Amino acid sequence: MRRSKMTAMSRLLGATLISVALGMQAWADLTYGTFTWAQLPGYFTPLANIAGILALIAAAFVGSREPAWVAALRVNAATYLLVVGAVYWLLLAPYTTPMFPWANAVLHGGAAVILSLDWLLVGERRRPRWRDLWTVLTLPALWVGYLLARALVDGWVPYPFLDPARGALAITETLGVIVLVGLAIAAALRLLVAFRPTRALTDLASGRPLPRGAAGAP
Repeated sequence: MRRSKMTAMSRLLGATLISVALGMQAWADLTYGTFTWAQLPGYFTPLANIAGILALIAAAFVGSREPAWVAALRVNAATYLLVVGAVYWLLLAPYTTPMFPWANAVLHGGAAVILSLDWLLVGERRRPRWRDLWTVLTLPALWVGYLLARALVDGWVPYPFLDPARGALAITETLGVIVLVGLAIAAALRLLVAFRPTRALTDLASGRPLPRGAAGAP
């Protein structure tokens, strides 16, 4: 089997695993918890995992000539999932009892590992595109906007650290730290690519010559 096909299949398997975990977790929350579909946009975990699913699917079908938007989607999704994992295990895990521990582990850790390894080890290697760094803030900005709108309408917040009782300053500080951590992770993921071979790892493994004009080509 060609290595490119193996890579695509691995990405699709990863997307399937995350999708199954997300579906089972949503079913459990809808059936046995207080979760409603209207609350879905308020939880960053499903949004980050959906971004990861889309990134893996897009990367699986574009082939080795990866467009800039796919690269941005991949690194941003990896960033979101790493932040989700850090926030969950540091702030939220003591207050949760998941019905499906394996699905919870995938959504709050496994998906981050899959997307991070995919970004660092698979596909065409490019020099960092620092002008795209700001795109990592797109989804969080939309998420915060939704939360502010919901808070004004019915006072609902999805996470304890967003509880209005903590005060505006404490909430702002917490969100600020999360944003800074996210930017640092996004920058690190982009920087690490610069230390990888400029040739695609799949090309190195198969011995295929680098196309003339590509980065690192003679």
